[in-house]
Amino acid sequence: MGRDVENLIKKLLKQNSNYFSNGSLNSEGRKIFEEMARMLVYEKPYLKKRIREIRKKGTFEDVLKLAEDILPQEELIKIAKGWYTGPYTESPDIDDSLLNSYLFSPVDRSTGRMPSSSK
Repeated sequence: MGRDVENLIKKLLKQNSNYFSNGSLNSEGRKIFEEMARMLVYEKPYLKKRIREIRKKGTFEDVLKLAEDILPQEELIKIAKGWYTGPYTESPDIDDSLLNSYLFSPVDRSTGRMPSSSK
């Protein structure tokens, strides 16, 4: 991936309170996503269908799944630590395995819980 694509997806995720409202991309977030999507489709045309689906829904969950394919796992963990610690903590006391299981498992990220089975 190009550096610009990586930087834009990082920007969306790191400053998610500015670019997402009620779990979906807001107008400012869509502007950044569209800029990133144009470059991404140019570099990786096979992602066009997936980008189209994200444009329709624009949920945080969908953008995070795309980021899992674009960014290295270590970078995602670093970003996720920032969600819990804020910008002022250098070395947070958060277990990487906990973040790993949260980022890369079937967890409903809006509630932070595993999806419940229907009874």
